[in-house]
Amino acid sequence: MLNLRLEFTKLKRRSFLLSLIAIIAVELIWANVVMNSELTKTHEAYNAIYDMAFMNDFILPLFIAILASRLLEMEHLGKTFKLLQTSNESPWQLFKAKLTVMAIFSLFVSLLQTIFLKFTIQAAQISVTSVQLTFSLLTTFLICLFLSCLHLCLAFIYQKPSVTVVTGLIGSFLSFVGISALPFAIRLFVPWQYFSMMGTTKRLTGTHTYLFQYDSTYPFKLAVLLFIILLTIFVSKKLIRKADLL
Repeated sequence: MLNLRLEFTKLKRRSFLLSLIAIIAVELIWANVVMNSELTKTHEAYNAIYDMAFMNDFILPLFIAILASRLLEMEHLGKTFKLLQTSNESPWQLFKAKLTVMAIFSLFVSLLQTIFLKFTIQAAQISVTSVQLTFSLLTTFLICLFLSCLHLCLAFIYQKPSVTVVTGLIGSFLSFVGISALPFAIRLFVPWQYFSMMGTTKRLTGTHTYLFQYDSTYPFKLAVLLFIILLTIFVSKKLIRKADLL
C-alpha cells in the first residue's frame, strides 16, 4: 500500500498525463464519427461495441506503452533499483505497485468507454442491454491489464523508454494493416489486437452491409484471456527477478 501511495505521489510531479488524455479524446472523437455513420445503417448495438473494440486495437496499445515507459522513467534515471536492494525491497514489489496504478488507469478508461458507448448507442435510438455493456467493459479492462503487464515488463528490463513505446507503435501498426484477417491461432500471438479478437462481437458479411452479432465463443475466449493474463504475470515475475536492473 505504501508503494502504491508513492506511485500516485510521483504521478503528480509528471506532465505526461495530458498526452494520455489527448490520445483517449482523439479515439472517442474518431469512434463517435464512425459509429454515427454505421449505426444509421445497421441499427445494431453490437455494431458500436465492435467499432469501439476495433478502435482500441489502434489506440490503446500506444496509450499503455507510453504510460508504462513513463512510469519507469524516473526509476531508471534515478538508479532506484540499487536503492531497493539496500532497503531489502524487491523490484517485483515495485512492479506490483506500478501494475496496480496501470490497472486503475485501465479501469478508468474502460468505464469511460462504456459510458460513451451507452450514450452514443442510445442517442441513435437503439437499445443496448446492461449485459452487453458489462461484457464490453470487462473485456476492455482485462486486455488493458494484460498489455499493461506486458509493456511494464519491457519497461523494467529495458532502460530506454523508446523500446516500450516503439513496441506499442508496432502493435498499433499491425492492427492498422489488417492483421484481423488472419486465423485466430496466428492472431493469438499478436496481443495488441486482442480488443477486437477477444471481444463479444463478431462481424459477418451481409448482402449489402456487415452484420454484427454476439460471438458464441466469447466464454471460451474469456477463459483463454484469463489464462494468458495469469501466465504473463508469472513470466514477468520470473524475468524481473533474473534481469540485471542495475
